Amino acid sequence: YLTGLLFNALLCVDLLLLGHSSLLTPLLSTSTPPLLPALLLQYQLTRRLLESALITRHGAGKMHLLHLLFALAYYPALSLSTVVAPRNPPRWVALSGMWLFLWASLHQHSCHRILAALRSPATNSPATRNLTITSNPTTATDLTTTSQSERYGLPRGDWFELVSSPHYLAEFLLYVGLFVCSGGNYLLGMNCTYQVLNFALVCTPPTHAWYKKNFPDYPSERRIFIPYIY
Repeated sequence: YLTGLLFNALLCVDLLLLGHSSLLTPLLSTSTPPLLPALLLQYQLTRRLLESALITRHGAGKMHLLHLLFALAYYPALSLSTVVAPRNPPRWVALSGMWLFLWASLHQHSCHRILAALRSPATNSPATRNLTITSNPTTATDLTTTSQSERYGLPRGDWFELVSSPHYLAEFLLYVGLFVCSGGNYLLGMNCTYQVLNFALVCTPPTHAWYKKNFPDYPSERRIFIPYIY
């Protein structure tokens, strides 16, 4: 997130100082410059960096090197995609995309706070049922009561009442908001397609299966990724 944040910040400064766009344009015309998607992305990267540092309770697992390299390249590429081949949509379209982005961002933050609270050893809320495991919740099979293990609970509240991985659903809606805000930038559209396939087919099914395996009373109405459908 730090790499993406710094790269995107330089891009925003470039847009402002070199005159490719103006913060006042949305107020003075019926079109929105490519700066708006870049600013929204800057907000998202800043929020996620702060969440990772101050809210998220990281487990003992380590990130794979390939995953790290992909992330280092992905966020600068995403930043560039907000301004490459820009389209100036009508103001109401851009603002609709902005509100979708901010709405999804709010829910993602809420879901991350819920998950962080559940990973606390002191979690003992009536809204959750704790269990102690030794590995990542997407692959856990060994239950234990050792002091070195981590505790997890059944998440409740916000979009967790609808799907097992609402933070991924919110992430996808964030990118849809950027796509709409940009007026249909084809690169952002390709990113949306990649994200929905990645989240729906790779990231979320193991988590849903883990919850159902380890919580016999797991709500049957919760879907994997898309509320009421999948």
